[in-house]
Amino acid sequence: MLAALVAVGLIVWGISALMAGGSPKSSVQVTAYAKGDCFADFDAAANSGDKVDCTAAHSAQLVGVEKASDSEAYPGREALAQRSGQLCKDPGVTLPQDTSHLKQRSAYPSQDGWKGGDRRMDCYIVSTDGNTLTASVLR
Repeated sequence: MLAALVAVGLIVWGISALMAGGSPKSSVQVTAYAKGDCFADFDAAANSGDKVDCTAAHSAQLVGVEKASDSEAYPGREALAQRSGQLCKDPGVTLPQDTSHLKQRSAYPSQDGWKGGDRRMDCYIVSTDGNTLTASVLR
C-alpha cells in the first residue's frame, strides 16, 4: 500500500514538473541573487524572483554584480546607473546574433537605500518576449 502511494506521488510530481516546463522554480529574495542566476517571469520591481536553471525557459539572467565599499560616499544616481550598466559589458557575456528581443536592465540603490547600507549594483539581460531564453549568456 505504501509503495502504491509513493508511486502515485511520484507520477503526480512528474506530471506537474512537465506542465511547469520541466524545471523546478525556487523563490529567491533579491538580496540573495547571484551572478549567473536565471529567472522566469522576471519582475525588476519585485522583492523576490523565481530562479530556474538557465537551460529552462526564462526571461532574465543576472550577468553582473558589484558591491561598493561601505566607506564610499553616495556617487549620485547617474554615476550608479552608468556603473551598473557597465556590468553588462563584462567580457564573459556572450549575446546571441539577434539581440532585438533583449535589453539591458540595471539595478542600483537610491540615495536613501545607500544611507541604509545598500551598496549593491546589478545588471541583467532581459528578454522583451517573456520566457524565451533557454541558455546562459555567460561563458
